[in-house]
Amino acid sequence: MKKILNLFVICLVSLSFVSCTQSDIESSKEDLLIGHISIESHTLYLDEIEWITDEDKDRIEELELSQQNDMPNGYYIHNPSTDTVSFEITDETIYNFIDWGNDFTSQEADRNYSTTNKSDFIKYLNTYSDDAAKVPFWVEVKDGYIISITEQFVN
Repeated sequence: MKKILNLFVICLVSLSFVSCTQSDIESSKEDLLIGHISIESHTLYLDEIEWITDEDKDRIEELELSQQNDMPNGYYIHNPSTDTVSFEITDETIYNFIDWGNDFTSQEADRNYSTTNKSDFIKYLNTYSDDAAKVPFWVEVKDGYIISITEQFVN
């Protein structure tokens, strides 16, 4: 009887380790979000949007969008709420954006710029002076921390 009880306890302990490992894996998943951003200190605020393209036929129909009138450039930004969520920026956060003014790249270089320098990124964000020029950014998040921020090229 004692052997059976010991075996039962060992199984329970083993099971608890397996379930802890599974929950750790689930809690450390990565998310990819898109929206308009603002940064204050080490915090990124994201006003999440829905990026709808020509390929999203069901969603276009559901929202009653006209590809000709609402999506002349092949996309539609659906933003029913201005609520924001916040995430922490780290020194390892990677910023990817298009250096339109060649402020960070040479004239001959590819204008796609990638850096971990938050000051460069904030300088770039400040080139957008009005709300009409809000550009969506893809934000990769893991465990509440920003892994990367990537500008969505809008033509």
